[in-house]
Amino acid sequence: MGKGVDISSLGLKCGLEIHQQLDTGKLFCRCPCIIHEGEPDFQVTRYLRASAGETGEVDAAAAAEQIKAKRFRYHGYHDTCCLVELDEEPPSPLNPAALDATLQVAKLVNAEILDEVHVMRKTVVDGSNTSGFQRTALVALGGKLLEEPVRIQTICLEEDACKIIERKASEDVYNLSRLGIPLAEIATEPDITSPEQAQRVAAEIGMLLRSTGKCKRGLGTIRQDLNVSITEGARVEIKGAQDLKLVPDWVRNEALRQHGLVQIKKELKKRAITEILLPAPHDVSKFFDKAAPFVTSGIKKGASLVGIALPGFEGLLGTELFPDYRLGTELAGYAKAFGFGGIIHSDEKLAKYKFTSAAIASARKALKAKKGDAFILLLGDKTRIEEFFAFVLIPRLEQLLHGVPGEVRKANPDGTTRYLRPMPGAARMYPETDIRRVHVDQAKIVVPKLLKDQEAALVKKYKINAAHAKELLHDGWPFDEYVKEFPQLSPVFVATTLLDTPKELKKRYGKDVDLIGREKELKEILAKVNEGLVPKDAVIELLAHLADGKRIDFSKYKAVDTKEIEKVVKAVIKADPKAPVNALMGEAMKRLRGKASGKQVMELLKKHT
Repeated sequence: MGKGVDISSLGLKCGLEIHQQLDTGKLFCRCPCIIHEGEPDFQVTRYLRASAGETGEVDAAAAAEQIKAKRFRYHGYHDTCCLVELDEEPPSPLNPAALDATLQVAKLVNAEILDEVHVMRKTVVDGSNTSGFQRTALVALGGKLLEEPVRIQTICLEEDACKIIERKASEDVYNLSRLGIPLAEIATEPDITSPEQAQRVAAEIGMLLRSTGKCKRGLGTIRQDLNVSITEGARVEIKGAQDLKLVPDWVRNEALRQHGLVQIKKELKKRAITEILLPAPHDVSKFFDKAAPFVTSGIKKGASLVGIALPGFEGLLGTELFPDYRLGTELAGYAKAFGFGGIIHSDEKLAKYKFTSAAIASARKALKAKKGDAFILLLGDKTRIEEFFAFVLIPRLEQLLHGVPGEVRKANPDGTTRYLRPMPGAARMYPETDIRRVHVDQAKIVVPKLLKDQEAALVKKYKINAAHAKELLHDGWPFDEYVKEFPQLSPVFVATTLLDTPKELKKRYGKDVDLIGREKELKEILAKVNEGLVPKDAVIELLAHLADGKRIDFSKYKAVDTKEIEKVVKAVIKADPKAPVNALMGEAMKRLRGKASGKQVMELLKKHT
């Protein structure tokens, strides 16, 4: 259905919610904003339940999560997690530095800043918050972007959630160290009308946030949530869109998915299907004693293959909503969100599961599937499957009669999305009573220079090129601090080390090194070069050791004296006296392995050739 569809004809509307981590210390305690990986110092297990919000109602999204009856396990680290993250101690006052950074962004877009900031609780029962809610504060309203004709809706300051480590059918495992890191959140009005504009808007908001100089750096520190709808569709929120390059794909595919669901609705009307009346599910395990290994082994271990007939749905489950994404894929996403591996349905090529024709015929008869009907099979616990059919599948099929349901979906790394949970409502919000309101003195808000103005200032001050200045600010390098900390190194050398040396390392040795993640070791290297204990040309060799995960032994790269360098140069010339100077240079540098500067080696080569 999605092939050849003109996106501009669908009435696309899109709004963005940008979440940027701030490097100011955590929002409600004084732990640092460091996300640990690896073996935890301690683990905690919790169960969460949905509770009524300020309206007295239980939020639909929270209720849907509670049905899953999951256990949540948290990995904690003593130096970045405290009793606040564990929800065993009241929160500290709102971090003033994080609030200041958020207020600066509000000033940049001419938003209306509130006189007082009140913290609210937002119910979250997916385990990503140990308390069962996320703390968030509204800071400003309105405003507009400087480059794109897009209005700002709200600017908030909230705490980040735990980082997911592993999802299982009965348990989710989270990293507790990310919980509480401040997030500046900017939400736009749905003024975006094309996938490409969504990408430009996300880039501009990222630029505004980085202009404050208080943002965390690296992959995963900024995330986009996309709110997408079409004329005949509904608002769908796409969570966790981290890769800016994929934003157009997520928006485009969501518009096509909604268009495809609208066509399914029209097809159901043509087939005169006005209500969903399904026969009872049935265990058909006994018909599939010969099938794909995952089916037969699952049944032997006690799982059941349970099916349900879908009257009048023949051919619909295989209908393509957009390239390589079918209605069956859509329903499989709901099954996965409920803890299953997916679904098997009758519009697939069932031969790939090694199902025999006789087994399929017996299953269709047991399920009361007539000609023109489809069927779905699930493998797992029989009771859980029946709960999925009753509470998730049948309501989802009923929604097909009305078109597109509003819901929350997860961004996949291939540009598609998968179902997460129902769209939350107002019932999830209620006041935070443990934190005092904060009065805002607007006269004290310092408006930062825009990133492009900061770029020009760096070029003028340090005589570095414009491309380096732009990349330094985009990546969030505190360049002024580096130049001040290593005064014997030229700004050009420092910029080249931060930006170009990792690329050269990749080109020369095929190795990657994350300098932002290894900043401590990077500063150790620069300090040795600054003190003259290690030559500049040794930096790439030292970074190669970092990329290999090895401990740096600076003694191996101690600068050698001129006599030793001259000895190596003479040996290289003697070995191949007719070689060009550049070849001799390469061989000499290879033998010296960073223990001498290239300038010094070249001078000696010219002297002796």
